[in-house]
Amino acid sequence: MDNVRPRASRMTPEDRKAAIVDAVLPLVAERGHDVTSRELAQAAGVAEGTLFRAFGDKTALVGAVAVEGLARAGRPEETLAELTAIDSALPLERRLELVIELGRHRVAEVMRWMSILRRMAPAPGAPGMPIVPPGPPGPPGPPGPRAVPPGPPGQPSAGPGTPADHHERMLAYRKTLLDQRAQQHAATVEGITAVLAPDAHRLRVPVEVAISLVESAIAGAHVRIDHLQPVVPADVLADALVNGLAGPAKKSGPDAAEGAASTAGPGAPGSPTPSPEGNS
Repeated sequence: MDNVRPRASRMTPEDRKAAIVDAVLPLVAERGHDVTSRELAQAAGVAEGTLFRAFGDKTALVGAVAVEGLARAGRPEETLAELTAIDSALPLERRLELVIELGRHRVAEVMRWMSILRRMAPAPGAPGMPIVPPGPPGPPGPPGPRAVPPGPPGQPSAGPGTPADHHERMLAYRKTLLDQRAQQHAATVEGITAVLAPDAHRLRVPVEVAISLVESAIAGAHVRIDHLQPVVPADVLADALVNGLAGPAKKSGPDAAEGAASTAGPGAPGSPTPSPEGNS
């Protein structure tokens, strides 16, 4: 029997499910699908039978937790609030550095929950719901429609644990993630537009292109699969976005030495020494 949560009998089924998800979310974030039903029950303060009555099986519970984790990692209102709170008086390089840091943190959380959902997909042709290793990391987004093979043609959902049930469940997760991602992207575009607004007159590309470049800089650290190079610091990326990769072309030969001397000023190393006659 449930022995931790007070007034459990007064909870509606949906309230109970929400309370369980909230209680076990930190544990699932740490352990993923490897967590046991017993550990989940202990974290939620309920009996294992309560978990099964509420969610049907462990996979359904872990999936619900992962979707909730994704929702919390990409709340549009929080994203917009964080971006619009960046001080517009800061230099553009510093503002973009903060945008990249905020974005990297959110993408890391999204990737954590996406990896859990990927592990929930069964191997093609296998009965039931065996766990398979996750694939290589890629751009954040919902699992593709081929991640979960459908059950035999015409097979209805026969309850938790069947291929048809799992397929329907994953399709529902996918639709939820697509909706969340669309809202999150709209908030990101609005927020980065506000960050760029004080320097919009300086942009050499349309605002939508600038936003796309910033988003690419944020995602770039998470789509690498070789990990042979360290992650580029946010301030270096921001500087490159604002000032470009190349500076003024350098001259070579005698003209370069003459030009350097003329810009260095009197008395600088390599500059000609003024003669007394020239000052008279």
